[in-house]
Amino acid sequence: MKTTFASFTSTISLWAVCAISVSALAVPHMDKRIIGGFNLPGNTAPYAVHLTFTTGESSFVCGGTIISPNHIVTAAHCVFDEFNNLYSLTGTKIGYGDDSISKQSVINPTKITAHPGYVASTIGGHGQNDIAIIEVAGFDSGSKVSTILIYNGAIPTGQQLTALGWGNTVSNNDPNSQPDVLKAARVFVGDVEDCKTFDSDYESSDGPLICTLNKYDPGNATCKGDSGTGVVIVVNNKSYLAGTVSEGGRLMDPTCGTADGYSLFTHVAAQLEFISSATGLGADYFTQGIRTSKAATNPKGSFWRY
Repeated sequence: MKTTFASFTSTISLWAVCAISVSALAVPHMDKRIIGGFNLPGNTAPYAVHLTFTTGESSFVCGGTIISPNHIVTAAHCVFDEFNNLYSLTGTKIGYGDDSISKQSVINPTKITAHPGYVASTIGGHGQNDIAIIEVAGFDSGSKVSTILIYNGAIPTGQQLTALGWGNTVSNNDPNSQPDVLKAARVFVGDVEDCKTFDSDYESSDGPLICTLNKYDPGNATCKGDSGTGVVIVVNNKSYLAGTVSEGGRLMDPTCGTADGYSLFTHVAAQLEFISSATGLGADYFTQGIRTSKAATNPKGSFWRY
């Protein structure tokens, strides 16, 4: 399947920016949470899906990314309810085939697998292994969907990424601000020392997490409802999946998009062992475009919870 993002990548460039020092302070967990940004032109991210999780009278939204004809990657914190139980298959709805939620086709998953080492974020610290795989029987024939390859190269400080999502568009986390149409925002990878301001265990953008800092482009960031949706890197005019939205905020305040804020993304390439185990597909399938597995023999198309 061919990744289609051409009309969008012409607006993207790989930027290098200088880091600005921030005082090293301990920071509690903030909201998982696109502020600012822009609407994507006509279905240019056909690998993005909208997820709704319902239990009882409660409903939450997240996003995900199609990485095979039968598999979606999202955040683990999306697939668990408030009692730490996986959402039911019937209570999980997957919207796909259009950037507009109101125009999407909707299906249920056949299986949900969270990383066995997932640790939820708490007031005292950040989570770990915030990734899950949602399996589907397939997508409707003729739908405007496609897979996207996972990027497994280096991600340097200053690298521009593009975060996607249907999450809140105002910084006060008003759920009524969630848009119908998929949005995108430029975000920039921070240097290790500044990122440690928000996560003292942060290693680098090539480790388990990718850290971006809002100071490079204030007013543009992820927000509530963007969780699990993809963050894309463009290399040689081709788009790849770099990460999934995990959490973000600012020091002692969950307000989105402020100049002193941050976002943390699960580094998908660092989770290829889990992804391969959960899908039964080799790492090369997701990184090199090898389409010889049994999952690829049953395609049904051309291929955000807080």
